[in-house]
Amino acid sequence: MEEPSLYIFGFLNLDSLPDGLLYGLIDNGVLAFSTLLGIDIDRYLKGSGIHGAIYGALIGNTLSDFLGAIVDFPLMLTINITIGCLMIIPIVWFILLFKKQP
Repeated sequence: MEEPSLYIFGFLNLDSLPDGLLYGLIDNGVLAFSTLLGIDIDRYLKGSGIHGAIYGALIGNTLSDFLGAIVDFPLMLTINITIGCLMIIPIVWFILLFKKQP
């Protein structure tokens, strides 16, 4: 028995997409949204938007890589990708903590 095809918006057949395309769409879509959201939150909190963009991109990249990988890669690889992304966030925080602000 053949499995039914997965469709988005009623016409986009996920089974017919080239390998990695769905990953790329999810990855950059979530990243773009979270970066813009981070800028807006930072500006709402009276910041310049720069730190919001940085942390929005870091968190968004982690989330987008996880979501993209979970649909295209094995679970253990997805977990390793996510952990690798998360490890960078405290490093950036530490660098920004000691960096001179203009």
